[in-house]
Amino acid sequence: MSRHVWSDPAGFVRDPQSAAEVLRVLDLPRLDTYHEAVARASGLDLSALHRLSRNTLVAMTGDDHLRTRRVIAPFFSRAGLAPWRDAVEQASHAAAETLATAPKPDLVRDFSAPLFLRTMPAILGLDLPQDAAHFDAVETVQRLTEPYLSVPALRALDSAVRQLLPTCPPPGSDADGNEEGPQSLLAYLRMRQADLPAWLEPEYFVLGILAGSNSATQSLSFALHGLLTGPAEDWAAAAAPGWAGTAPQRLLGLYQSTRTLVRVASEPATAGGCPYAAGQTAVVDIVDANSCLRARSGNPAAHMTFGSGPHKCPGAFLSEQVFETAIPVLARRFPDLTLEPERCRFVLTPMMQAPTALPCTPRQVSQRRSARLCDIRDMPSAKRILRDDAVFAPPPMERHLALLADKSGRDFGTAIRIARNAMFFMEGPRHTALRAALARDFDAAMLARWMPRIDAAIARALDALAQAAKPDLVTGFSDPLRPEAVRAVLGIHIEDPERFEALAPGLQEVLEPWLSLRDLTRVQGCFADALSLMRDPVPGDGPRPLLTSLLADPPEGFTPDDLRAVVLVLYGASFNLSHTLANIALWLLSRPAEERRQASDPAWMDAHLEALIARGSGPKYIYRQVRADLRLGDLDLKAGDTARLVVHGLNRACPAGAGHVSFGKGLHRCVGARLSREIIRKAIPALFTRFPGLAPVGQAQRYHPMSQTVALSALPCALTS
Repeated sequence: MSRHVWSDPAGFVRDPQSAAEVLRVLDLPRLDTYHEAVARASGLDLSALHRLSRNTLVAMTGDDHLRTRRVIAPFFSRAGLAPWRDAVEQASHAAAETLATAPKPDLVRDFSAPLFLRTMPAILGLDLPQDAAHFDAVETVQRLTEPYLSVPALRALDSAVRQLLPTCPPPGSDADGNEEGPQSLLAYLRMRQADLPAWLEPEYFVLGILAGSNSATQSLSFALHGLLTGPAEDWAAAAAPGWAGTAPQRLLGLYQSTRTLVRVASEPATAGGCPYAAGQTAVVDIVDANSCLRARSGNPAAHMTFGSGPHKCPGAFLSEQVFETAIPVLARRFPDLTLEPERCRFVLTPMMQAPTALPCTPRQVSQRRSARLCDIRDMPSAKRILRDDAVFAPPPMERHLALLADKSGRDFGTAIRIARNAMFFMEGPRHTALRAALARDFDAAMLARWMPRIDAAIARALDALAQAAKPDLVTGFSDPLRPEAVRAVLGIHIEDPERFEALAPGLQEVLEPWLSLRDLTRVQGCFADALSLMRDPVPGDGPRPLLTSLLADPPEGFTPDDLRAVVLVLYGASFNLSHTLANIALWLLSRPAEERRQASDPAWMDAHLEALIARGSGPKYIYRQVRADLRLGDLDLKAGDTARLVVHGLNRACPAGAGHVSFGKGLHRCVGARLSREIIRKAIPALFTRFPGLAPVGQAQRYHPMSQTVALSALPCALTS
C-alpha cells in the first residue's frame, strides 16, 4: 500500500451498504509497523511516535482492541459524557467571549480552537496549556492516522508527541481524584488498568484520543462555515429552543472533516460484493456515502461520518455534545454573525478537509472606521443613504482627479474622462440623460431580442467546460461566458480581442473610488490601451448593440468619445456578473447534492434568483459621500465623510433575498441589473442540466486578492454529464 491509493477516485467505495461492509470486514493499515520500518531505514529516533501509534485504537486488533473498546465505551457513552455538558457549555461561552473581544475575529482561531483547548484536555485529563504552540502540536499529531507520511512529517510528529507527553499528570496526582468535577478519561483508565491489555500505556492512549478529538473541532468549524454561508434562516434557527434535537445530526453528515477512510485486506476477503486479495486496499468516500445514504433513506440527518464496524470512532457522542452546545451558544450571542468568504481558508488532503481561517464580523453594527470613513451595516441606514440623493452623493471622482492632476502635475485626462462617464460617479442632468438612454436599450423587450445569442453563448461555454481536462467553473465557465454574452450586447468591437481581454480585468478597478497615485496611473493606462483597441460596431443582422444606439441618438451632453468611455466602463463593471455567477455556483455546490440538483429546474431558479444573487453578490461595497452633517442611526456623519455600505452584511439580513442591495437602489441602481439577472437565470439551470452530477473538488476554491470584490479565481469541479 502507498499514497497512490487515492490516485483513482473512480474506484472509491461510495455505496453506503458496501462502505459499511468494507469498514466492518477489512482492517486498518498498520501504521505502527510502517513507523518502525522508517525508523530502522533512516536511523531516526521515532520512539515517542512509535509508542503513541502502538497505543492507539487504530493499531489494535483482536482481543486487545475489543477489551480496550469495552473499557472506554461507558466513558464515551451519552450518559458517561453527560457530567461534562456544563463544562462544554461554560467553555462555549468563554470561547464566544474570546471571539467578541478579538481585534480581528476569526471563528477558527478565536472560537473553535479556544473551545477545544478549554474542553478536550479537561475531559481527557491533561494539563494542556491553552496556547497556540500546544494547539499546533495537537494538529500535528492528528496526522498520525494518515498513511505513509514522509520522513520530515514523521520527525515533526515525533517532536509534537514529546511536546505533549509532559501534559499527562503522573499517576497518583490530584488529577486522578474526582473531588472537583467529573472524572477524566485518564483517571478512568488508570482506575480500570486491570481490565486493559497489560502493555497499554494510558498516557499515550489519551494523547492519541486528544489528537483524534480535534476532528470534532474541525467539523465544528466546517459546520459553522456551512451555516453562515447558507440561508440566514438556518443560523437563526440554531438559536431557537429545540434546535439541538435533530439539526446537529444533519450538520455532522454534511460537514464532516473526514473525506475518506482507508482499509486493507490482511488476508483474502470479500466485502460489499467485491473480492479483495491480501494486501489490497479500499478507499471509502465518506462524503459521497453520506449523500447516497440521505437520498436512499429519505432521512436528511442520516450519515456514517463516524465510520462503521469495529473501528467506528468512539467519540461520536462527544462530537454531538460539542455541536449541540457550542453552535446555539454562538448563534444566540451573535445573531447577525457574518463571514468574509473570500478570506476563508481550508486545508484539503485526500483524507480530510477543514477550515484553517474563518474571518468574520460578529455584529452588524454601523461604525466609524476612520476620520473620514464609516461602514454602514444596518439596512435602515443603508436604504436612507441609497435613496436620499439630496444628502448622499456618489463619490465626486471627476473633481477629485482634477485636483489631483493639478497638485501632482500629472496628466490624468483619460482617468477624468472615465470618471466623468462612469454612472456610479455621476449625478445631475448628465446622469439623468444617460440613465434614460440606457433604460431604453436595457428594457425587457430589447434584452429578449438578445436572449437567443446569450443562450448560444451559454451552450458554447458548457461545451468547452465538458472538454476541459481539469474542469473549473471560473476559468472554464463564468469567465469565458461574460465576454461572449456581454460584448455583443454592449457593441464592443475590437481589432485585437486577445490583447483586449488581457487588459479587461484591470477595467474593474474603476469601481474603487480612492485609488493610490500609482494604481490610478496603472488603471488609466489600462483604459487608454483598451479604448485604443475599440472600433465602432459594424451594422449587421440582429438586435442593435448599445454603443450603436447611443451613437445614433446620443444623450444630451455626451460626445462620441464619452459614449465609448461609457460602454467601456460598463464592460469593466460586467466583471461583477462573472464573479456573482461563480459565487452562486460555489454556493450551490456547497449545498447537499440532493438540494443542488434543484438548480436545474428553471421554475426553482425563478423562485430563488434574488436569494442567490444576494448570497453571491460580487461587489463588497457601495460608496456615497455625505453632503451635510447629520445623525444617522447611532452615527454622527460629517459633510465630506464617505459612507461605505457593506453589501454582504446587509444582504444577510434580507429574508430570501428580498430587498437586497447587490445592485444598489434608487437613482444609482445598477443599469445592468436586468441583463445580469437574465444571464444568471439562464446559465445556472443550463449548467446543472448539462452536468446533473456536478460536484465540488473538496474545498479547493480560491479567490482573487481584491479589495472591492468577492471574486473567485478557481473553482475546481467534477463533471457528470
